Amino acid sequence: MSHVQVFSITTALLGSGSIATLTIFDVPELQSQPDSRSLSSIRWLFSIGSRIFPSTSLLSAIGFIYCASTSNSQSPLWFLANNTSKSNTFLAAAALVFSIAPFTKIMIPTNFALIEMNKILGGSRSEKASQHQGDSLSDRSAWESVKGTGEGFEFTDRSGPQQRTERESTTEEDEIVRQLLERSRWLNLVRAMFVGAGEVIGPNAALT
Repeated sequence: MSHVQVFSITTALLGSGSIATLTIFDVPELQSQPDSRSLSSIRWLFSIGSRIFPSTSLLSAIGFIYCASTSNSQSPLWFLANNTSKSNTFLAAAALVFSIAPFTKIMIPTNFALIEMNKILGGSRSEKASQHQGDSLSDRSAWESVKGTGEGFEFTDRSGPQQRTERESTTEEDEIVRQLLERSRWLNLVRAMFVGAGEVIGPNAALT
């Protein structure tokens, strides 16, 4: 097994495991907490995930495509019928790993709603970002909240989640957020399965 094959498989495994952990462990724990705590935590997880998972998916997919090219004959990779079976298997692994990018678009409405609820309760992206809170931030649109407008540069923010939002949630808001978290949980599981499938197919190609 080449270094690129090991790297691609390992990266896919780490990505799949991390996403699955969010579904199996993190979200159920957050669902047991009031909105004032769960929303600030899930907002922080969204921020961390947006930095890690896209690059993990892209690097793994590029690695699998490279493996496909080195396992192929002289014909271009896009002529699938002329490719070796090993090459096409690597391409399938690349497609599955990268598929989390378009699938994430399906998750956006749910994630957007959770970020909007966090904004309504006066929550921020992280503990450091909460120090920027003020009147100007309370007037942000939901999309500006998603981007973290006015909360400092996201990629240099190494602080943990905000401990709680500025306002306590109501019972009705708690129930809405629990339902949104449940939906996000299962959508996230599907996303983990896509990456996991690529992680299974990749070694199969490498060992044939």
